[in-house]
Order: sequence, then structure tokens, then C-alpha cells
Amino acid sequence: MSTTSGARPLVLALLDGWGIRGEREGNAVALARTPIYDRLAATWPRTELTASGEALGLAAGQPGHMEAAYATLGAGRPVESSARMIGRAFAAGGAEGIANHPLLREIVSRVRPLGGAVHLIGVVTPSRIAGYQHHMAVLAALLSHEGVKVWVHAVMDGQDTGPQSGISHLQEFLDDISGAENVALGSLSGRSLGFDPGADSTSIAAIWRAITGADAPYAEYPTAYLDECYRKGLDDDRIPPRLGNAYRGIRQDDAILLVNLQPDHGQALVSALTDPQGSGLPGPAPALAGVYTMTPLATPLAVDPKPLFGATGFRPSLSELVAGAGIAQLTLAESIAETAMSSILRGGAATLFPGETILVTDTPPLAQIERKPDLAAAALTNELLAALKKGEHGLITVGFPNAALLGRTGNMKATVNAIEAIDKCLGKIAAQIDKRGGMLVLCGTYGKAELMIDPETGGPMRRTTASPVPFIMAGGSRKMPLSRGTLADVAPTLLDLLGIAAPAGMSGRPLIAAANPQDAVGA
Repeated sequence: MSTTSGARPLVLALLDGWGIRGEREGNAVALARTPIYDRLAATWPRTELTASGEALGLAAGQPGHMEAAYATLGAGRPVESSARMIGRAFAAGGAEGIANHPLLREIVSRVRPLGGAVHLIGVVTPSRIAGYQHHMAVLAALLSHEGVKVWVHAVMDGQDTGPQSGISHLQEFLDDISGAENVALGSLSGRSLGFDPGADSTSIAAIWRAITGADAPYAEYPTAYLDECYRKGLDDDRIPPRLGNAYRGIRQDDAILLVNLQPDHGQALVSALTDPQGSGLPGPAPALAGVYTMTPLATPLAVDPKPLFGATGFRPSLSELVAGAGIAQLTLAESIAETAMSSILRGGAATLFPGETILVTDTPPLAQIERKPDLAAAALTNELLAALKKGEHGLITVGFPNAALLGRTGNMKATVNAIEAIDKCLGKIAAQIDKRGGMLVLCGTYGKAELMIDPETGGPMRRTTASPVPFIMAGGSRKMPLSRGTLADVAPTLLDLLGIAAPAGMSGRPLIAAANPQDAVGA
């Protein structure tokens, strides 16, 4: 029996993008006024957690990001990323290699006899987070080799890469596909305008018109067009759509292949392309030969795509174990992080566990967030306070994506405002938990807002980072020492606090350092 069991109500507040960095310059977390967070960190046990690289199932040294962080938090161990799993298939030969994938053969068999084309949609980026341009180039070449026409719809990054680094990435990609005689650029656009979750309907409509009806201006020289956008102050993710010279839109018997690495990237766009009326757009759906994705999408569509690879999942998750112990739990999420909290954190479970409730509040459209940096934090906090007063849940998890989402805009002032808004919410939550003798656990998920200036260019830094993140336990004993650890250690720690035995498959260990005093961080 754990000596720390019975900490109820237990509230876990997940702070996306809230990394730790000593320097104040370019550090929105340090520059923000956060009296509540500072007091909790100064008076309660705290430690730092590794939130990047192999600790999250990523390549060594790779910065953390939402999907990897939430999978690790829910599993209590590193979970191999979809990019690494898919990468093995692209590197393998023979029957296990991508060239012999049965769904690729199906695409060819459906499209080629009818004279159709494949519309390849994905992010031209080396990041391996929202996408990977090598995957795009290989798929284009393989389909071209089979005599299939391929239209590439290149989505520019600018968030997981330098904000205006896309020219070199696009040029490299175009060089890679230059030898494929049946491949041509169909369209070019920025990811925040229609590919990312949270894209507004106006942006999605513009991309939809460009891809379906070739209704957008043409760009004779794509890299020159990017350069022109840069001179206007536009970053890669905000590039307005332009068409390749010969593109004429989607036609009957064409197929769509979304080259996605995350379940919520490209979902709204594919939904619009396959069911425009369901997305509030005019015109009938095209008569497609097939719709495919690299990995499964977060929610079903009117025309359900076939994924080339399965979803990354695991069992048991923290949520499943808490439910199995008969403890009621509540998860509060913003819509921008709904997939992370309702699916990835829960191991991909499609239905609720007994005693589990998930509430989702709408995030403002991405185009508006710099004017509304508090996002839906106040609404989430009000729901949490109401739940605390009812006293029906032993575990409440709330996600605050503000620091990460605003940090990725590159807007320092808006990011500072976002962090200060969260601090005010933490004050209300902490006060209510203190009245009830419970515990508030603050946990960063990955770094972003602590580094807003690119150390190499001096310009805005929009990428996530490899910084450690904070872990604070406010409630219980103030003298409880905590070990340094990783995000994989959070689930075992929470289970320990709830008096639930962690399964053998959880490689993480409780952060409560009674057995490892040499690793303890000062309280």
C-alpha cells in the first residue's frame, strides 16, 4: 500500500509549452507575471522532467510535441512515435517495404485503368512531426513509376521548422521528385490555413476551392512565390494558396492520399474534399476512386479513408487503470487539444471507461488567438470549479494549451498574456482544492514558450524545444521530496497518490523520492 494514497480530489493541470529555461531573454514564461505559479513552486515539492527525445519515444535529441508528450503521459512509458514506426517501412525492402504496401497496390489498380490521378497532400518539412517530406517524395516516385499521374499539394510548415525556411525545403523536395515524369506540383499553401486543427472555415474553403476546382492564382515559380511572401512578412504556415502551372483540379476517378503523421492534421481538409456540403461548402463531392491516409484520422468522415498504417495505441492507460479502481474521473479539454486528451492520452480508446467523463470547450479560431490569448481557459476553470464543488470525481485532468499555441505564433506579447491568464486560473483552482484538502499537480508537457527568440537567427522562434518541464505537487506533505524524471514517471506517480498499483508494463517510476533520496530535488 502506498504511503501517499488517498489524495482526493486530485487535480492534474497539464501546461502545454511551459518549459524551463534559466535565461530571461526571449523567455515568455519568465517574463510573465505568475504570482500563483511562483508561490506554488516555492512552497511545495517540485522537480523537472525530461520531455523530449528518447524519453518520449522520439529520436535522440528531438524536441517534444503534443502527441508524443500525451502518449507518454498516458502510458507511463515512452511510446514509439508514428514517424519512427512508419520510417522503418520506408527504409525496409521486400514485402515489408513501402513499395509493396497492399494499399499502394490498391491505389494503382483503382486509378491507373481509369486514367485518374492521385492527389498527394502533406507537409513539405524535415521535422517528422506534422509530416515528413521524404515520405511525400518516395510515395510520389513510387506511384509515378507505376504510370500513375501524381499531383502534389505541398503544405508548408514554418512551425516545427524555421518560420521562413520553407524555400530550401521545397526546393529540396522539388529536386527529389524532378526525375519522376508523372509528378507535378498541384498546389502550395501554409499549414495553418487548412491543414492544422483549428483552421477557420474561410481558410479551409480557400484551400478546398484551390484543390477541387483550381480556383486560385497560379505561381509559375513556387520558390519565388515563397520569397515574395517572406518579403511581405508572411511565414511558411500562412502562405496563401497558389497553383502549379498545369493544375486543373480534382476530376472523376482521381484518388486522395493524405500523408499525415498525426490523427488531427489534415482532417478538416479531407472532410471538405470528400463531403463539401457536410463542411458547409457548395457543390457535390467528386466521384473519387479512393481516399487514403498515412495514419488514421481522429474521427470518422462521411467517406472513411483507408490508412496505410495503424494508429499508435497502448494499454492499459492511466485512465483505464483509474476506472478499473472504481474512481470517477473527469477530463476537461479545449477543442484544439481534444484529440490529444480524449484519444492519445487514453491510448486510443474509442469509448469512455466506467465512471469517466470528458468535456470539451471550443477554442477560438486560430486566426483569432493572438487577440484572445486566454483561449477557453476561463470556461475550463469554471467547469473544474463546479466539479470540485460537486465532489463526484477522484481525478480531474485539465489541459491548458495556451503557452504552446500562442508560443507557436511567435508573438511574445500574446504569449506572455496567455501565461498570465493561466496563472489567474491556477489561483482559483488552487484555492478551491486547498479548501477541500486535495492536491493540485502541475505538469508541463513539452517546451515552447520559454524560448521565443531563435538563437541562430535572432528572429521569432516558433518551434517546440527540448527543454525540461516543471512538475509541482501542491497538497499533502510540503516535505515530500521528488526525484528528477521524465514524463513517463507522471502516471506511476498519480497512481501512487491514488493508491493504485502500477502495472509491470509502465517503465516509469513514482517521482516521490523516499526510496531514492540522492535523486531528490529540494522542496
